[in-house]
Amino acid sequence: MEPQASSPTTAVVLVAHGSRASEANRSHLELAARLDARIEPTVIGAFMELAEPSIGDAVRRAADGGATVVAVLPYFLHPGRHQQKDIPELVAEAADSRPGIEVRVVEHFGSDPAVVDLLAAQVARALAP
Repeated sequence: MEPQASSPTTAVVLVAHGSRASEANRSHLELAARLDARIEPTVIGAFMELAEPSIGDAVRRAADGGATVVAVLPYFLHPGRHQQKDIPELVAEAADSRPGIEVRVVEHFGSDPAVVDLLAAQVARALAP
């Protein structure tokens, strides 16, 4: 009987820009922790710049925790230089530091059509009598 291949363990790295305002960084890490409590893959908050942990540190933490697949989710509303150039470069560096781990960037948060539903619900609540 052949040994069964184990299924990959996945982690998500939720990436924000990073801020000089510590409250903004703390809020992002709290959001990542709330998401981690709600979904099955481990979620690790990280920052592109100006705060810690970095993308590379988060990918290493995921790999050290047993992840063989790391999905990097940019928590950005709109595409731009960071989404198209900076984050992929940082992710490539992180992937190079952990051979054998699949690290990929997924579409940024704002690309999800559900964002419009969230905004519509927020407007409806704000305008409700």
